[in-house]
Amino acid sequence: MNGEPPQFRIAVAFIGLVLIWSSTPLAVVLSLRDLDAIWSLSIRMLLAACVAQVVLHVSGLRLELSRNALRGYFIGSLSMFGAMFFTYMGARHLPSGLISILFGASPLIVGILSVSLLPGTRLLGAQWLGMALGLAGLVCMFWRSGQGSAIDVVSVLYVVTGVSSYALSSIFMRRRKAALPPLMQTTGALWVSLLGCLLVLPFFRAGMPTHMPGWVSLTALLYSASFGSIVAMLCYFYLLRHIEASSVALTTLINPVFALCLGMLVNHERFQANTLMGIGLIFGGLLLYYSRELVMFRLGRLVNQEG
Repeated sequence: MNGEPPQFRIAVAFIGLVLIWSSTPLAVVLSLRDLDAIWSLSIRMLLAACVAQVVLHVSGLRLELSRNALRGYFIGSLSMFGAMFFTYMGARHLPSGLISILFGASPLIVGILSVSLLPGTRLLGAQWLGMALGLAGLVCMFWRSGQGSAIDVVSVLYVVTGVSSYALSSIFMRRRKAALPPLMQTTGALWVSLLGCLLVLPFFRAGMPTHMPGWVSLTALLYSASFGSIVAMLCYFYLLRHIEASSVALTTLINPVFALCLGMLVNHERFQANTLMGIGLIFGGLLLYYSRELVMFRLGRLVNQEG
């Protein structure tokens, strides 16, 4: 094992991240078969926080409770509780493939928000065009909503709100000067997210579980808590330490493709023409937004091959 080349570990982490992020939306949808959305989210956060705390302890780390650390946990919770609360609300009436596409569009939302929240941020013309295409894709999904479209507009808005919360968390984390260890940051954010779940649960008393969920919902819930909330994070931060952030961001282009295939194969998801057109526009916008990174990634591979 000690003789494994770093490239092998990077490849394993990259593939693992793609597979987990591609399958997590399907796991979220499946977990709601026998559970209320917010109760499912709360159980997921409880399991993930407990497991992360154990891993933190085994790693010899202690959860820092300084004001700066608590602020970091709160910001991180925007990408967990904030994003997942609205995503779970929308997931009740949306296919998993569409959820993945909407989250795949998060770089477009990050780009829009960065211009106003991060001084000095400049976007290329291709990136502006990509964001415009992404917006056109959303409009296209809503265009025929009043004529029998299978897409629930309110549910899409829920997920878009969740994606925006995730984007805000990403931007605020960039502005932070003092960064905590990734495992500590994630564990703290999970505990804050769990607190958020406990605060809203009284408003969803009617959805309290009264029986053990079926094996499909239970397995999906355990998968979301362990792989979706912890293993994916470890792969993500490992990649950020070893390759360019822009290369990690290219998973955004791969995840929706796998997620759409999984949704159709496992959950028998189908889309109407206007939804497919909207998905195509969003994906095209992502390609334009990352066109520079794609070129640089390709040139880097060619240089490595020649070397």
